[in-house]
Amino acid sequence: MTNIPAAITGKLRIEMPGPREVLRRVLFPFALFSVVLLLLLVLSWYLLLPRFIRVELHGVPQDPSALQAYVQGVQDETKKMEEKRTALILPLDHSPYGVLVQEKMSQPSLLAFHEQLQNVARTFLPEQPQAVLLLSISYERDSVVLTGDVRNVGLQSMAVVAKYVEAVRAMPGIERVDFPSFTRERDEKIGFHSPFTIRIHFS
Repeated sequence: MTNIPAAITGKLRIEMPGPREVLRRVLFPFALFSVVLLLLLVLSWYLLLPRFIRVELHGVPQDPSALQAYVQGVQDETKKMEEKRTALILPLDHSPYGVLVQEKMSQPSLLAFHEQLQNVARTFLPEQPQAVLLLSISYERDSVVLTGDVRNVGLQSMAVVAKYVEAVRAMPGIERVDFPSFTRERDEKIGFHSPFTIRIHFS
């Protein structure tokens, strides 16, 4: 076996660096890399990201930070409007909407009342069920205005108007009926007729 001189073996020995030496050699490249990465992130945050994540709202570009404030403002405004709507609608007792509902409920149903008036017109004079023709009905404050015409009864048209007013006055819930002006007219097609307008007041 060949003996290797001690001088040669001494040269072949490799000295391993310690932890401090390793840290000293790695620290500078790591710090340089960190600084460069930080600069790139800052530049991308202020220069690149706004171009890619910019949002248009009503045609106006908005930043993400501004969108959060905008959403919060919209939510606050929506909450205020909902509270205002609730105050106007609920409760119904003292709100403007409640007053309108009560006023509407207190008014008679014109359709149902018109049917009652039609029934009276057909039944109060059995021999002439088509004598009274109702033309229009409207509601004014606390009364109903009814316009019509009496036909096909000859010279008795004004008397039929008076009888019809008395029949309407006898209906339940009627306080009074203002008598119309009694007129009798002559038409070449329908002969003698009496147009009338009466105002009906409810009790």
